[in-house]
Amino acid sequence: MPETVTPGAVVAALAKVVEHALLRVELTLPQYRMLSVLTRSDPPTASRVASMLSVTPATVTAVVDGLVAGKYVRREPDPDDRRKATLVVTSSGRHLLTTADQEISRKLAEVAAFLDEERAERALAALALWHEAMKSEKQGEWIVPEGAEKGRTR
Repeated sequence: MPETVTPGAVVAALAKVVEHALLRVELTLPQYRMLSVLTRSDPPTASRVASMLSVTPATVTAVVDGLVAGKYVRREPDPDDRRKATLVVTSSGRHLLTTADQEISRKLAEVAAFLDEERAERALAALALWHEAMKSEKQGEWIVPEGAEKGRTR
């Protein structure tokens, strides 16, 4: 009898694969998510990032503190509100994110290598379909839209 696989089990396993890939570049999953968000829109504030990632501002501060210490992110005065700071990814942070993305792709290809070529292509294409579905108008809150306007989330 074939094993029943739940979506939650697949997502958990994929998260573990991603975490292992990120270990190779000395990045945590929360740091990776933060860098991804910060590079996809105008320099956002901690409160906006918290909303985009569905975490508390304190969590954003803790993760950003580590990225600032590593010189991957810097805080700059917000041009519209001097009481706030914007979060800017440095060139080192962009390089780290690119390297992390490459490592994740390598690890996913390594996992997909256990399938025949056609099924491996379908598996990787399915990830792109999930991304497309989450970008839809109805599900926009799940991912950061490309070129998001400053101060607006979906």
